[in-house]
Amino acid sequence: MRRTDSATDELFTAVRGLAFASRRIERGLTGVSLAQLRILTLVANDPVRASVLADGAALSRPTLTGVLEGLVAKGWITRCAVDGDKRGVTLSITPEGRAALDGAVAASTAALAELIDELPADQRAATVAALAGLTSVAKARLARRVEGTLAP
Repeated sequence: MRRTDSATDELFTAVRGLAFASRRIERGLTGVSLAQLRILTLVANDPVRASVLADGAALSRPTLTGVLEGLVAKGWITRCAVDGDKRGVTLSITPEGRAALDGAVAASTAALAELIDELPADQRAATVAALAGLTSVAKARLARRVEGTLAP
C-alpha cells in the first residue's frame, strides 16, 4: 500500500515522537540501557533461548552478544546449557536482575508518564492505548517468528 505524502509526514512525525520518547525514557534509567531493559523484560517471565532474543529485543546478533555479556557481568542474567543441544543456551533472570528490572520499570514508566502528562487530557488515554497496541503487535509478530510462521 502506497502512502500519501500527508500520511508519510504523519508517520514520520510519529517516528520522531517515538525516538524522542525513547531517548527521554533512556535518560531516566540509571545503570540500565533500553537494550538491557528489553532483554531483562523478555527473560523475566520464563527462561528464553538466546537465539530467540535477537528478534524479540530488536537487536542484531552482534549487538545482542554485547548486551548479554554486560548483563552476565552485572550478575543480572545467567546462561544455562540446553540439554541435547551443544550450542543451545537458555537465559534466566537472577534476583539481582529482577531488582534492576523493577527499578527500570519504575523509572521508565515515570519518564513516559511525565511526557504523557503534557498532552491534552483527551489525548493521554489514546496515546497509552496506541503504544500498548504497538506492544501487542510486536509480541504477536515475535510469537509468529518463533513458531516459524513469519519471515524475519
